[in-house]
Amino acid sequence: MVDTLEYLANSVSRANNLEELTRPMLELLEKMTHLESTYLTTIDEAAGVQRILYSRNMGDLNIPEGLLVPWSDTLCKRALDEKSFLTRDVPGVWGDSEAAAALGLQTYLSSAVYTDDGELYGTLCGASAKEVDVSPDVSKILELFTRLISQQASREKVAREATERALAAELRAREMQFVAEIGAMCLSASELPTLLRGLTRSFTARNFWQGAVPFVAERGSTRLLQDDQAPYHELIATMLGDARASVGFQPLFVKANYADPLIQEALALTGQSEKSLLFLMSAASGDELLGGVLLIGGENSISDSEQAMVQSCWQILTLFAERHHEHELLEAANATLTLHARHDPLTQLPNRRYLVDEMKRLLGHAARTRETVYVAFVDLDNFKVINDTHGHDVGDDFLQEIAQRLQSTARSGDLTARYGGDEFILVAVNHGEQIDNAEGVIAARITDAMSGTFVLPGLDLQYDGPSVGVISWQGNEVPDADELLASADKAMYAIKQKRRKKHA
Repeated sequence: MVDTLEYLANSVSRANNLEELTRPMLELLEKMTHLESTYLTTIDEAAGVQRILYSRNMGDLNIPEGLLVPWSDTLCKRALDEKSFLTRDVPGVWGDSEAAAALGLQTYLSSAVYTDDGELYGTLCGASAKEVDVSPDVSKILELFTRLISQQASREKVAREATERALAAELRAREMQFVAEIGAMCLSASELPTLLRGLTRSFTARNFWQGAVPFVAERGSTRLLQDDQAPYHELIATMLGDARASVGFQPLFVKANYADPLIQEALALTGQSEKSLLFLMSAASGDELLGGVLLIGGENSISDSEQAMVQSCWQILTLFAERHHEHELLEAANATLTLHARHDPLTQLPNRRYLVDEMKRLLGHAARTRETVYVAFVDLDNFKVINDTHGHDVGDDFLQEIAQRLQSTARSGDLTARYGGDEFILVAVNHGEQIDNAEGVIAARITDAMSGTFVLPGLDLQYDGPSVGVISWQGNEVPDADELLASADKAMYAIKQKRRKKHA
């Protein structure tokens, strides 16, 4: 058993993902039970299927990875429903199972794996085509294995969801960037025709829009800015009439089969498909039309995000006449975007990305001036207990107060940041002064500030303080910021171990 636990501990410590964690467990489970096949499954209850994710086959029985089976007919579901951990006589207990009969299963064990949020993730199983005398004590080891797998699966699920959110945010960011580019174009343009030609180039560079027709208004009529687009003159004039019927000049989305026969007739002159999408993006100040761009889309339907993006660009264009006011709005929007991208929204401290960027600058300066840099890594011990006991609202209030106290310990020029969920960083430079045991002084200053009574909304919370690890650096060559942070994290962990032993 000691060898087994030692092997397991080494495997867990080296595992970087679920596969690296699971495969040694399947090997251990096979050695402990002598079952021919051990395997981990995933379950999609909504789709009604179970999949063999990883398997280990040592005998004649072969359960292949990637195998999909109906969840309703699996032994795993039966074992879960009947709360049965081990079955030595599968034909006698579940003789109606077609899957078990097809594989010729005789001995079977299974334990469910749940994620941290209580969702059924899958099962950890063992099976054999012959009767195997499996000790009931194996259930304890199986429970340990499933708990470790659950933790890793939960972490990877959170990571996947974060990646999906990041990809969605990246898509939104690209849309926002395009809108911002259009806004910048409006702000920098000195004349409307140049601006409209620029908008035409920008929109036709997007995959969805097949063409764009810029025009200006002159003495009550419109003039196309490109001579080769004359057939669109009548179409634009007709669409502008529809737009003018609204309040001012509103943007007008229409399909090519729009009910107005005049648009049908004008469209025929352009040679466009009857299924094309048209969008009239006017530039007007009140009832005074200045110009605009007719956008021509393909036959595919326009996405909500693309339509919203075009609407946003139209709004910016209609504000072109009020350039100075628009400039102030865009500057404020850009400042907000920059703040959100570089700061933690809860504590308003710089986030991890901003921290690393600023550390590179600070370390470069310290290398030139031969100053000493101190990096303090702060981990809030027992923060999960606070969350679990008092709720996440109290946890958020506590984190905000922690951030304020950390900032109160910082001197001018020091850098503070929220590194992770309950982890904070302080980076300080000695600016030439000499302090004995500076690391200890900094750690004590932070610990004192973050200990004691926290007066939170509706609650006075007593807190014993965090674990604080502090390292120092001085040299000619600029070190890697992430390596320094990792060293500070290691120093913090050593402090945490001492605190645990002290309170044990």
